[in-house]
Amino acid sequence: MVSASWNDLTERTLCEIEGVNEQFRPTNFWGPGLRELLHDLQERGLEEFKRWPTASFWFYPLYGDGYSPALSEELLDVARTSREGVNPGYFRAALSGSRDAWRDHDVASAWWNTERWPFDLRSHGESRVGRPPQAFPVTKDDSAVTVGRAYNNYLLVLAALSQHVDAPPSSFLEIGGGFGALGEILMSRDENVRYVDADIPPLLTVASWYLTELFGDRVTTCLDRPDAGPLTVPNSGVVPNYRLPDLEEDFEVFVNSFSFQEMEPDVVENYVDLVCGTGIRYAVSLNSREGKQRAAAPGEHGALDPVTSERIATMFARHGFEVAGRYNDPYVRSAGELLVMKRRG
Repeated sequence: MVSASWNDLTERTLCEIEGVNEQFRPTNFWGPGLRELLHDLQERGLEEFKRWPTASFWFYPLYGDGYSPALSEELLDVARTSREGVNPGYFRAALSGSRDAWRDHDVASAWWNTERWPFDLRSHGESRVGRPPQAFPVTKDDSAVTVGRAYNNYLLVLAALSQHVDAPPSSFLEIGGGFGALGEILMSRDENVRYVDADIPPLLTVASWYLTELFGDRVTTCLDRPDAGPLTVPNSGVVPNYRLPDLEEDFEVFVNSFSFQEMEPDVVENYVDLVCGTGIRYAVSLNSREGKQRAAAPGEHGALDPVTSERIATMFARHGFEVAGRYNDPYVRSAGELLVMKRRG
C-alpha cells in the first residue's frame, strides 16, 4: 500500500492541478491513463510499480511480445517435438526480447563519444526497486548489472547527445520523465549532477518515491515544499509540471522522451517556451515521427492534433535552436525519431 506521505502528495497535486492553467492539465491522450494509474497506485502500491498492469503501456515499456517465462518453456517443449537439437538459450532469448535489449545497449555503448563525454555504461544498470518484470544483463556473463527498455531508451538519447557536447553536461531538465530512469542513469554515475523532472500526478509520486529510494536526501520532492512562489531545487528533484514557471535554476540540457507526442500542440508550445527560458544549450527529443493516433473525438483514445517530431523541431527553432543531429535507423528502431537540437551562437 501507499504510505500516508506519498498518498498525501498524490492527492494534493491532483487537487492543485485542477485549478491551474489548462495547458498544464492532462491532455486528451492521458485522460484514461490517469484513472488507470491511480487505481494501480492504490491497489498495488509503489513497491511493485514496474509490474502494474498499466505500466507497460504508460511508462514502463517492455521488450518482446508478451511471452512469459512459463509460456516460453511450454513453447520450447512444443518446438522440441517438431525439431531435434533446439537450442534452449537461443529460443528463450528470441521470445523474451533479450536480443533486442542487448542490441540497444550495444548500440548505445558503441555510439557513445567517450572523448567528449567519458561515461561508464557497463558498471551501472537499472535498480530492482519497483520489481522490474524484465532485467536483461548488459553482458552475457554478468547478471548483476541489468537493464530494461526505458533505461536503454535513455542511454540511446544520451549517446546521441554525446556526439554534440563539448564537455560532460552537469544539469538536466526533463518533462514527463516517467518513473525517473534518466535521473537514475545520471545520478548513479555523477554525485554532482543536477537533474529535475517535472511531471503530472501520479507519475510525479512514482518518480519522487523511486529516486528517493535510490538516492535519499540527494532528491528534493514536493512533500514539504510550498504550493506557490519561487521554487528552488538545489541538487536533483521531482516537481509538479505546473510549478515549472516557478523553478529558479538554469539548466544545460532539456530532455523529452516519448511524452511530447502524447500532448496537444499548444501544451507542447507552452512547455517549449518555458524550458527555453531556463538557459538550456541543448534540447533532446525522442518522439514519434508521425505523431500519436488521431482521436476520433474528444475523450476517445489518441491525440486531437498529433504532435510530430518535426513540429517539435519547429517549436524549438523559434527560440534559436537548430537540429544538430537527426537519428532514425539504425540507431533507433521504433516509431520514434531522435533529435539533438543546439542553441545557435
